[in-house]
Amino acid sequence: MMEKLEEAKLVYGMEEAAWALGVSSTQVRNWIRKGALKAFRVGRRVLIRREVLEEFVREMEAGRVM
Repeated sequence: MMEKLEEAKLVYGMEEAAWALGVSSTQVRNWIRKGALKAFRVGRRVLIRREVLEEFVREMEAGRVM
């Protein structure tokens, strides 16, 4: 059941994305600012799509993200 709930999650907030990537929220903010990580705003919240995070990890593994 828990796996299905995680699969259903479509977007992550900055803190959640930072936790998932194992970095600080400041690092996530820097990647977004540099354009390396695509995010969008809903009101005051900055959100990142799950697919974007997955692709970002693949890019990091390939050494294309600094």
